[in-house]
Amino acid sequence: MTKAFTTLAVCTGLLALPLAAQNPLAIPPLLEMDTFDLTVAPATHEFYPGVVTNTYGINAPYLGPTLLLHKGDTAHFRVHNQLNEITTMHWNGMEVPPEFDGSPPREIQPGGTWDVKFKVIDKASVYVYHPHTMDLIGQQVGKGAAGLMIVQDDEEAQLPLPRIYGVDDFPVAVQDKRFNPNGQLVFGPYGDSILVNGTPRPYLEVPAQVVRLRLLNASTARYYVFGFEDDTPFHVIASEGGLLAAPEVMDRLMLSSGERVELLLDLSGMEGDSLLLMSYGSELANTIPGANNLLWEQSSLNGIDFPILRLRVVAPTADPVTAIPATLANVQPYPEASAARTRVKTISGMGMVGGMGTFMINGQGWDMHAINDTVFLGDTEIWTYVNHSNMAHPMTMHGGSFYIMDRNGAPPAGWEQGPKSVVHVGVGDSVRVIMRFAEYTTDGWPLMYHCHNLGHINHMMWQFIIVDPTTALGTVPAHQEVALYPVPAMSTVRYEAPFPVAHIRVMDLLGREALSMAGPMVPEASLDISGLPAGHYLVRFEGLGRNAVARMVKE
Repeated sequence: MTKAFTTLAVCTGLLALPLAAQNPLAIPPLLEMDTFDLTVAPATHEFYPGVVTNTYGINAPYLGPTLLLHKGDTAHFRVHNQLNEITTMHWNGMEVPPEFDGSPPREIQPGGTWDVKFKVIDKASVYVYHPHTMDLIGQQVGKGAAGLMIVQDDEEAQLPLPRIYGVDDFPVAVQDKRFNPNGQLVFGPYGDSILVNGTPRPYLEVPAQVVRLRLLNASTARYYVFGFEDDTPFHVIASEGGLLAAPEVMDRLMLSSGERVELLLDLSGMEGDSLLLMSYGSELANTIPGANNLLWEQSSLNGIDFPILRLRVVAPTADPVTAIPATLANVQPYPEASAARTRVKTISGMGMVGGMGTFMINGQGWDMHAINDTVFLGDTEIWTYVNHSNMAHPMTMHGGSFYIMDRNGAPPAGWEQGPKSVVHVGVGDSVRVIMRFAEYTTDGWPLMYHCHNLGHINHMMWQFIIVDPTTALGTVPAHQEVALYPVPAMSTVRYEAPFPVAHIRVMDLLGREALSMAGPMVPEASLDISGLPAGHYLVRFEGLGRNAVARMVKE
């Protein structure tokens, strides 16, 4: 412990003196509006008295307000760019129309405004908004362009939970930052100073009752093993995409970059006491960012235990929450049998000196002009992440939440069994997640899956599209669909149609005809596809006054 406190006090000569005193935790203002005007702009901020640091902010010098949304409502945003570079805005973890996702193809020019409107269909939880700008994601977020969103819904509202913002319900966004001797932020994988909601060495006054901490790992790369100094237990009640089925009692919790949880602490009868939230970095495996791995960029915080936030327990409120509910939400992961397809995503590459690396998935790197996967609207899919690299990666998918099925064949930990949008994939791990693509087609705006390590994100990002096969070739009644097998196929595919086939047309997913041939006028036969490139296709079978469509995958 002494080592940790000493490290924080001497991280730079410039900042050692201001670190001598604790500071009240900044709580971003909570906004609930019909239309949110969000202005991304350069600013300055004094993290330490007398030290002026150049920052980016959203309606503030550093970070942005917390936005309150309600499931079922229409959210409306106007995003104004006052930077001298392009930006955008992504609604991390939320399922929104892809044209409003804010991924790299979307650019807001300097001086420009982007109007965003979508129906809130996500479950009650805490989400994040931040730029997702090509080649600038980590830099813009790292300088402060980010904020939280709280979604409320009827299911969560029925529970006796703390939800008075800033009174018994608190945002806790944890970042590690590196400052140069002039007090300016230095972008890199690891920092030497801990900020919580932008506050160094923070304390928070909390009432002696059940309180709620909405905890976010907002760091560029560092993992944290959170726990209290005296091993006080806490109850995890939610992850990125919503509530768990029941609280999970824990005294240690590892979060990778981008992961979020909600915790309940029962502080009843503890008025006058204090608790210290710690990160136990000494417990990280050597392959996890934040461990003391000599191959990676060094930080005085790597591989050690250090403090995050002091909680000072004060008098309870007039109407306190005093009990933690035994059950929470109706959590229904998608059944494995409902999956139409399994995709395997193998991560390869080596983390280099400096904490970066040359990582790929299935041998492919980032190319904004390439579509790496095509998904059919309405399908449920299993994606298996296999990590053959030398570093752990937090993997995320745009387009909503998924459920973790298993890690190396074993069920996920209890706190990971709710809806999530980020999953830790350790070295040597094979992690299966299942996701349903039921709401939106991409319509020219591809979605991303990527590593949430913001030092990796500019090259560890890939794109997928969601297409509706029925509208691609016209709507076909279900009883007329054709069975195709095997799936996937190599050179020949067998079909069984409900009518004699007079003509066959094979189309790619952009609607281009790849193969056209006369049918044998029988309902069952084989089709030679050896001349087609590997990929996804729609096959139209035409009969005498009848037609049907089927999906085909060529390997």
